[in-house]
Amino acid sequence: MTMSDEPGSAVEFEVMRVKEDTVLHRCQPVATEVPFTIIANGTELATLLSTPTNMEDFTCGFLYASGFITEAGEIHSYVLDSERWVANVEIERTPDPSIMGKRLFTSGCGKGVMYANVVELSSRRPPLAETSLTREQVWGAARWLQTSSDLYKSTGGVHTAALSDGGKQPLVSMDDIGRHNAVDKVIGWALKNGKTLSSLVLITSGRVSSEILHKAARAGIATIVARGAPTHQAVLRAREAGITVIGFARGSSFTVYSHEERIGKNESLTNDSAGATNS
Repeated sequence: MTMSDEPGSAVEFEVMRVKEDTVLHRCQPVATEVPFTIIANGTELATLLSTPTNMEDFTCGFLYASGFITEAGEIHSYVLDSERWVANVEIERTPDPSIMGKRLFTSGCGKGVMYANVVELSSRRPPLAETSLTREQVWGAARWLQTSSDLYKSTGGVHTAALSDGGKQPLVSMDDIGRHNAVDKVIGWALKNGKTLSSLVLITSGRVSSEILHKAARAGIATIVARGAPTHQAVLRAREAGITVIGFARGSSFTVYSHEERIGKNESLTNDSAGATNS
């Protein structure tokens, strides 16, 4: 077993590859997984299974999405112990013990955690952005997502999240074994770099479940483009919150589940009684 060329992202194992009648022994990169603990002002908030890259961005995004901070400047210090994978941060306000008891375990890969208060926070702050995407921009995002991650191409074991300004080439993309972690990472990056989240489009390789929807709503993101499908709770909440959710964005097709008015300028989607295909 050896580390890959990109420290922290993958570990190489010797494996046996079988295809029909052929057997081949080779080294195969496998996505790294570590238990990452976030401690704020001496209080342990969560331990999340994660790919150990971009951990400061991850910490910032998680604290923001969970309602513990309102901007990156509220993190006064950040110290990472990369042997135990523990991040100790000092933040503006000490976490409220009443919030700490309202953790929700998410449906993401590994042990994902979000706090119940973020549901309330996101519902109080509906996205205001009225920017639209053309069909070509959605297709372009889908094509970009297919080839964007070298780590996915080598391991097949991570999700990718990205932020795009109005359908242009993404400003940032990050990988993680947990799709919700990848979203936290790019949101944290945007906060630290002073980006206006309400003008950005979230692109994700995974499905859109309610916790992904809540993270987008908390950030004021009005449009999500996903390779995977949404859950019914995500669709219901997106319709209430004014968020456009696009799923099954693959090749030259996609499905719009909410607020289709943001897709295309002065044109409506073509009605098809047979429904959209998901492949």
